[in-house]
Amino acid sequence: MDARNTISMTFRASGGEAVAALEEAARRAGMQHLSSDAVTGIFVFTAGRLVLSAGEKVTARIHEVVPGTVEVTLSSNLQFGLGNVGAGGVGRDRMGEALGQLLPPAT
Repeated sequence: MDARNTISMTFRASGGEAVAALEEAARRAGMQHLSSDAVTGIFVFTAGRLVLSAGEKVTARIHEVVPGTVEVTLSSNLQFGLGNVGAGGVGRDRMGEALGQLLPPAT
C-alpha cells in the first residue's frame, strides 16, 4: 500500500457503526459499493458507473483496535477502462471528510 494514496483515521465506534458510516460516506462522496468482505473488514467502492469503467477505486479497511475503537484506512488507485477518468484521490478524500462528520474521533 502506497502511503501517498492512503489516509488512516481512528474513531470511537463499533465495527458495525463504522461499516454503516462508511456506506453513507461513500454515498455522500458519489461512490458506489463494489464489493466487500465483512470477515476481513475490506470494502471496495468505485466512482465508475460500470464495472469496466475508468475512475477511482477506494478500498476501505476497518480494524477494531480495542473494543469501541476502530481504525479506518482508505486507499485509492485510478483504474482505466471504458468510461470517465476520475481524479485520483478525490473520492478517498471526500469519503474521509464524510467519515469525520459521521463518527466521533477517538481520543
